[in-house]
This record gives sequence, C-alpha cells and structure tokens, in this order.
Amino acid sequence: MVESLMYLMIGSCPDIGFAIVKLAQQMANSSNGHYQAGLHLYRYLLNTCKYQIVYDGLSNESIVAHSDSDWVQDPESCKSVTSYFTLIAQGVIF
Repeated sequence: MVESLMYLMIGSCPDIGFAIVKLAQQMANSSNGHYQAGLHLYRYLLNTCKYQIVYDGLSNESIVAHSDSDWVQDPESCKSVTSYFTLIAQGVIF
C-alpha cells in the first residue's frame, strides 16, 4: 500500500509527503492503525482528485523556496524529518 502512495506522492500529490514518510518508517512493525491511516490517505486522494495546481503567468515573482527540518519529533531514533517546496509563478514545482 505504501509503495503505491509513494508513487502518487512523487508523481502528483506532494501534500501527502509527510504522512507517506511516517507510514513508510513503520512498515517493519506496522499495526492496524497504520493500515487505517493508509486507507485514510486513499480516501483523501479520492476526494481531492479534481484539485489542480494553478500557475499565474502574469506574476512577477521570482523563484521562492521554503524548507523545514525537525530533529526532535522522534526522540528515540533522532531521525530527521525534512521537507521543502519551491514556487514559480505562484505554483508549486518539484
């Protein structure tokens, strides 16, 4: 299940990235709760499949990049969680 969600995340849905990474970290020791979270993501994707990224070709904005990282979220393993996104013409690019 997580593999197909990762494919969707890379190809078209960057907004599910954080949830996918957290589910992938639990694959070795998954539970019914993780399965339910995966199903929740599928339902989210079904309900938002008509959403689009719109680029404003008339905007004068240059490239804008935002990033965030977190080392404290998992105090046992201290694995970092990093995320970023870039905007061109007020639309997200990868």
